[in-house]
Amino acid sequence: MKKNFYIGIVMALGLMAVPSCTDYHDYNTEEPDAIPSGNQTLWKNILQNSQLTDFAFLLQRSGFHTALDTSHYYTVWAPLNGTFDRSRFEAMGQSALLKQFVKNHIANYGHHASGTIAERVMMLNEKSYDFAGTANYKFDDVEVSQANLPSNNGIMHTLNGIANFYPNLYEFVTDSVLNADYNIKKLMNFFKKNETVYLDEDASVVGPIVDGRQTYVDSVMVTENTLWSSLNARIHNEDSTYTFIMPTDDCWDVSYDKIKAHFNYINSTKAQMFTVNGTTTTSSEVTRTIDASEWKDSLASLYLTSNLIFSHSNDYNKWLDGTPSPVYGSDTLRSTTRVKLSNGQEIVTLTDSPLKMSNGYARVTDTLAILPWDTYAPELYVPATSSSYQARIYQANASRINVQYPDPAIVDLSENRSSTYSYMWLEATGSSRKPEFTVYLPNVLSTTYNIYCIFVPEKVDRTKPDAVTLPNRVIFDLNYCDAKGNLQTYTFLDESEENINAFQEKYKLSESTAANRNTIRAFSNDTSKVDTLLIGEFTFPVCYYGLNTTSANICPNIKVSSPMSVTNKSLMADFTRDLRIAGFILKPKELVEYEETKLNK
Repeated sequence: MKKNFYIGIVMALGLMAVPSCTDYHDYNTEEPDAIPSGNQTLWKNILQNSQLTDFAFLLQRSGFHTALDTSHYYTVWAPLNGTFDRSRFEAMGQSALLKQFVKNHIANYGHHASGTIAERVMMLNEKSYDFAGTANYKFDDVEVSQANLPSNNGIMHTLNGIANFYPNLYEFVTDSVLNADYNIKKLMNFFKKNETVYLDEDASVVGPIVDGRQTYVDSVMVTENTLWSSLNARIHNEDSTYTFIMPTDDCWDVSYDKIKAHFNYINSTKAQMFTVNGTTTTSSEVTRTIDASEWKDSLASLYLTSNLIFSHSNDYNKWLDGTPSPVYGSDTLRSTTRVKLSNGQEIVTLTDSPLKMSNGYARVTDTLAILPWDTYAPELYVPATSSSYQARIYQANASRINVQYPDPAIVDLSENRSSTYSYMWLEATGSSRKPEFTVYLPNVLSTTYNIYCIFVPEKVDRTKPDAVTLPNRVIFDLNYCDAKGNLQTYTFLDESEENINAFQEKYKLSESTAANRNTIRAFSNDTSKVDTLLIGEFTFPVCYYGLNTTSANICPNIKVSSPMSVTNKSLMADFTRDLRIAGFILKPKELVEYEETKLNK
């Protein structure tokens, strides 16, 4: 048995479900209730029916009439003259006419009207319609005028109207005729760029051999697209339901430029990398070379489109059908790439009215309200306890401390599913030693971040309520690559007058040396809590996302160290050289500003 395909419904022919001969009538089996028309083909019977001249004209214009004159077995639902606007379809191009009208009324195999029926019939264009009734039958809710007109290669039912054709979302987004009025050419071109089309010889209806080459009376072309897998969105399937947010060309340009600015790659990016050999750690300069333009364009386009499609079967998206989930409410959306968007109502409200498709709804928009930190520019967290991020540990014994019973009064565990809180303890290896801790910061974008270091007091362990942890006096050195491809170091200092004046007044320390100057301008943490200390704002000139390799960390690093002198007894009495650090946070500045705006409302 053969099965017709249009839009790449089958990704692998091995997955096809082949019906048995008991499911369908054989192509050449004439029905027992045959009348003289049963001795002729479907095409000849249509051609000779005075009530089907409009249908016959459009069949001939589409070129499909020849397929109805072969031995291949079909069922035809034929609209009667005067029940539809022939001129509308006559104005279409041949391919559109074939898909939207002709194949919208023809199916493979025999579908008879007898007794009570309730079928869901797949047509040649892969659309599915209800064929149902008892004695009086309807097809797509259109009355059947006369049922079961036999031919020697199929069966025909006449209709008092037409089945309404709706494209599926993939057909709509990739067909310039269907979407001509909606200005989504750039979105269309992105999908078309990832598309391949080929002839499915097994599914096509074979014709004669002409000039030594096989011809087909019905050529079935199969379309596949790599985006179906990468976006996890089978928007070509007729049995799924999605909402697809479609940006107009102007919206595409604005969104593309905004995203692209976060992926400002350069062709050769340098980084400082550390190699541990026993107790010795050495640093070296490593370089990653890429095609910067290609990476920028690919990632900007991919991130622009990666969170536009929403499956209605996902509980987060139930509210799109008007039935919000009691658990997830009616604001958050979850895209097919499993990304949660926190402002779903705003995203949907800014779109035009939904356009009905055969497998969901298209919503065209001039404004894409997706928040950067929900998608392409997230907050980054670098746990100090992970060996993957630890670049260099100097003059310290390092231990991972796991607190089984953290004190909730000291650390907020509301977003931590584990009851264990972990941090790194770097203990000085001698009375004159000052620990230094350097961590890698992977996947940093070319944007502005607020950078935080999380300091932990020992009394975070509720079994040690009397533990005393002195504060640190530290500075931070950020090693990064500039826009010209050269390594640079930026030192974060606490330049606030309050800090400088209070420290100098208490310790009477002059700025005669660089070490003293840095000690005066160093940061001190609050030991009464887990202190997420803001160390400063920094704009990275280049993007590092995806540059790491299996052998090299191509990313910035940040070092925390103490500039204070171990011979200064006053400082040694008030500050600790040991470091207790849980990790680092890089929060995009636009997220910080958004949170401040919400807080001030």
